[in-house]
Amino acid sequence: MKLTKMLILLFLTAIISVQINPIDAAGSKTVTDMRGVKVSIPEDPQRVVAMSRSLIDTTMYIFGVQDKLIGGSIYQKGGGYENYTYDGKDHRVCTWISFVLNPEYRNLTNVGGFGGPYGTPNVENIASLNPDLLILRDLGTDNEGTTKFLDALERLNIPVVVLKYPDCYDNVSVDTIYEEVRLLGEVFGQQEKAEKIVSLMDKQVQLIKDRTHDIADKDKAQVLYFGAPTSAKDKGGAGYALGTHTIESIFLEDIANAKNAYNGSTTDIISSERLLSIDPDVIILPTYSGHHPPRQMYDEERFKNVQDLSALKNKRVYSLSATPCRDERLEFPINLMIEAKAIYPDRFKDIDLENWIRDYFKDLYGVDDDKANELMNSLLLQYLEIV
Repeated sequence: MKLTKMLILLFLTAIISVQINPIDAAGSKTVTDMRGVKVSIPEDPQRVVAMSRSLIDTTMYIFGVQDKLIGGSIYQKGGGYENYTYDGKDHRVCTWISFVLNPEYRNLTNVGGFGGPYGTPNVENIASLNPDLLILRDLGTDNEGTTKFLDALERLNIPVVVLKYPDCYDNVSVDTIYEEVRLLGEVFGQQEKAEKIVSLMDKQVQLIKDRTHDIADKDKAQVLYFGAPTSAKDKGGAGYALGTHTIESIFLEDIANAKNAYNGSTTDIISSERLLSIDPDVIILPTYSGHHPPRQMYDEERFKNVQDLSALKNKRVYSLSATPCRDERLEFPINLMIEAKAIYPDRFKDIDLENWIRDYFKDLYGVDDDKANELMNSLLLQYLEIV
């Protein structure tokens, strides 16, 4: 049986190899991707597969080339919609920004991905789409699998441009996100628009830095990024503490100028006793196996043993916006602003989050008020509970 499957796979590969033609030299250009590899790609790509978690597709939308996307890491369950309960009411919300921007993205072929709810990468599905370009955002979580995947695509003459997520680098920096956007601008001949995206994102980052840079070490808030899924109780813990080597912690310290209250380096499940011993000034609840409003920690039975936490007694538990995957997308400044205002309210008291987020969406995506409000609804902003 294994031999038969292998022969079938070899046969399909041979057929696919014939169908996919090398790029005509007259219509090609060379770009250097974030591996440092020079890649020959079409001058004007027409059939693009994008494997990322909502960075490539939203950038393509801004560039106006979203119709060239034929497949990628596509979440198809429920069309991206999920039910969330708040104040006793059920809300039917799509938390996938790309689907809200362009509903046609839902109809694209899912080819899997490295991490997330997409399934494993499927080379045969990719080849069957006959793409003239694949763009992969390497998350740095599966180096061996990624190498094998890239080797398979090379054998099929499918050009691949690789972006690298910030976690791929020893020194994690927001600048690598900017580099990703600039590389996409080069790929699609949209360098000017790419620079506008980078400028807008960096403007928000610098605003936060400017307002927090002078906070002395002794005055920095002790902040805990805390994943609070109900499944943690089944594993004998209260939740998950995000350590100092996570991108959330690095951005927290480098941009918002606060301190991670948890001194572990990775993301670890912790007990109620450990949580009480950490006793952070502020608790931030990111999306972690679901989206969690602050009142869960105030009201739910599973947190009854930690009500003596300073953050709970002082009502300093806050939720970030709903993001179904890591938030280092074009919208990452939104969560940075939310946490900065939550941690240092006096320094951001002039920032009305609702208006600020609406303006950011309008500036980023060039949408009107109605579409901006639809995008804001996808973030479940009512969960934030920040004055």
